[in-house]
This record gives sequence, C-alpha cells and structure tokens, in this order.
Amino acid sequence: MANRIAQAIARTDAKLAGMNGVGRDGTSLADLDAKMDLSMGDFVGYQNAQASAFAGGKLNLDEARSIYRVLGGEVYHGDWPAGTSLATKLVITRVVGELLGVAAH
Repeated sequence: MANRIAQAIARTDAKLAGMNGVGRDGTSLADLDAKMDLSMGDFVGYQNAQASAFAGGKLNLDEARSIYRVLGGEVYHGDWPAGTSLATKLVITRVVGELLGVAAH
C-alpha cells in the first residue's frame, strides 16, 4: 500500500508552490506557517492518534512512521521540528483531525 501521508504532502507542497506565497483568503502563507505552533498537548495527541490509527488498521506502518518522524519521534522539541514545511504541517494536522473525528473549518 502506498504511503498516503507522503503523497498528500507532495500534492500540498505543489499546490502551495503555485500560490505565490498567498493563501486563498489573501493571507500570507508565511503568516499561516508562523501561526501553526505545535504544543505539547498537540504533540501527545497527534502521536496517540497515529498509534491508535495504526493499531486499528486505518494507517499502514509507513504512514504511521511518517507521522511519528515528522513530529520528531517520542521527544517533544517545543514545536514542530526545525525545517518542517508548511505542507507537512497542514497535512499532518488535517490527517490527525480526521483520525480524531474533528470537523475541518
């Protein structure tokens, strides 16, 4: 089975590249990126969601590992690991929201 997480990140990155730094609502993508903080609570929740989804068969091993690695493994570093792209942050946040049943706005 293909890694849907990696595929979604690649698609999102390509879409963002074509947006010339401006989001659909006219806000700066750099501003959006800066606002996407990852709190300790988010980190724990995201890791628990990916582990539960893998155990329940919703994610394959490569997908679960992708989320785990993106978040920095088992150690919280105070935010997203350095160098995490906006596309990656958006996809991981959306996927975890879907896994937790949180409606997107």
